[in-house]
Amino acid sequence: MIRTLVLLLTAVALDAHAATFEVQAKRYRVGPNPVSVALADLNEDGLLDILVANRGPLRDIRDEHPAEENISYLVGRDDGAFDSRPPLPCGFGPYEVVVANIDALRAPDIIVANFLAVRNRDLTLLRNLDASVFEPRHFSVPDDSLRYAQMRDSEGQPIFSTPGLTAVAVADVNGDGYRDAFATGWSSDVIVHFPGHPEKYFSDPIITALAGGPRDLVLDDLDGDGAFDLAIALYNSDEIALLKGSGKGEFDLIDKFSARGKMPQRIRVADVNGDRRRDLIVSHAQSDDCVVVFYGDGDFKFEVAQEIRLGADRFRREIGVQDMIVRDFNADEKMDIALACSDAGAVILLRNTSEGKGLPLRFEQEVYPFEGGAPHALAAADITRDGRPDLAVALWGVDSVGFLFNLP
Repeated sequence: MIRTLVLLLTAVALDAHAATFEVQAKRYRVGPNPVSVALADLNEDGLLDILVANRGPLRDIRDEHPAEENISYLVGRDDGAFDSRPPLPCGFGPYEVVVANIDALRAPDIIVANFLAVRNRDLTLLRNLDASVFEPRHFSVPDDSLRYAQMRDSEGQPIFSTPGLTAVAVADVNGDGYRDAFATGWSSDVIVHFPGHPEKYFSDPIITALAGGPRDLVLDDLDGDGAFDLAIALYNSDEIALLKGSGKGEFDLIDKFSARGKMPQRIRVADVNGDRRRDLIVSHAQSDDCVVVFYGDGDFKFEVAQEIRLGADRFRREIGVQDMIVRDFNADEKMDIALACSDAGAVILLRNTSEGKGLPLRFEQEVYPFEGGAPHALAAADITRDGRPDLAVALWGVDSVGFLFNLP
């Protein structure tokens, strides 16, 4: 049984000494309904560029254009500004964008998980051919091997397409030198593994059934054996699933347990309490308005959990956590938690103020409002080139990217 510690937080007033970040007035327009943002130097000029997945409104899957099918691309300039470039193509309803070197060339590539893949463009690889030229490659999941597990319309027809990819992670899980992609197929209750390939970049997908509505996943070595494992947030069943990796590309389900909240949307792995063991951090999107830290013992056991409540009313959605980054943002060697909160219209930083490793850990809440915008996604990197991590924030309502710059 998991023992739960509860920490109820309230916002702190920010002053010159308490604030970690400063909200920047400058924003950049992107496509409609941005749901994912990534920062990377794509053209090897030493400057960070911005990628944004523009999901757009989700329409009838029988429409010719059921959602957006592009990602925004902004190129960094030496003066700290960004120039907008033509959007990059992908499948319908891009849900997550990540950057990794897939083709073994020098420049990093772009991988996009597409939610409404009505034309079988489930996963898009944008090969970086240098000088900001990208070659799109699309990879599909055969529909005949999938079932539809989600909502239907009044006529009994599926509202979404299969498999409905919502998250993607990339790593070489079997040590063959080629990076593999793993994605959550929420609409079909599956995990999809696209094995790396030397010529095709990704081989035919391997599909693993996983009931409960897999929504987010992370690849990490949870037990210290040197092999990648999988931790998955099950959105519909309010659970966390753990799959142990063999180091050869196979994964076995070894545990499922309660996420300690409704609709777990994001899951991350980090050593939060400094004991050199991997912990799970889970955020919930609905009325719970909470983040739960599951403290690990190094062998797939997470017997102590700490619930961090953000809202005043557990039964009413007030905050709406959409995305989460776990990182040391103030160089004190303690892990902090940054949250994109759509209903609050703000980014909330849970600043780790704990002394030592004793539980429960202590966090102070810093709130950074974005006027008129609803934060939906975060990316962290040193945008200002001062040695401190900053945040790029994807904003609904105003369809733009804003920034939080780290203060000295």
